[in-house]
Amino acid sequence: MADPAASRGRITRLLGAVAIIVPILVGATTLAFSWKPGLKPCLGDTDASFTGAPVFPHVGFRDHLIREGTPREEAAKEDNIRGAEVRFSYKTNGFRGKRLVITWSLVRVERDGTLGAVVRGEDRALARVVTPDSCSEAGGKDLFVPILTPGKRYRVVLEMYRSASFDDRLALTETDIFRG
Repeated sequence: MADPAASRGRITRLLGAVAIIVPILVGATTLAFSWKPGLKPCLGDTDASFTGAPVFPHVGFRDHLIREGTPREEAAKEDNIRGAEVRFSYKTNGFRGKRLVITWSLVRVERDGTLGAVVRGEDRALARVVTPDSCSEAGGKDLFVPILTPGKRYRVVLEMYRSASFDDRLALTETDIFRG
């Protein structure tokens, strides 16, 4: 028959060892995550959304390039086509290290206010590819959209996809109606 005092002694030693090892492991993990935040797992749901997309019509392409940081001498070499600038912002949660594709489409707006056809050649054009480097990230971009038929009414549709195959949309937004 086993000695109850010896069993209690083993249990006490085991609990004592656990009480020492667990805080060491927790402390080492916390220290590792503070030195290398990319090691920390993203917990919770994944989501993505656009947080704003104001549109500024009647913008020259050269002006847009200069605002984006292109030197004036280089911008002056480009055709100064007219268009609209969309300054969109987005946020993501749980997509660290994933490649997300943001596209834009230019859509005509009919006289009655309903959406018309997508402008030929301006459907799901690449706006930006983002790869979040943290669990929660926000960003944005100033996007130039050429308007080849001035005077018409338009809307820009922005979409964010999980991949370039466009089969898993994460977010969609559209700008206010504007005249090109």
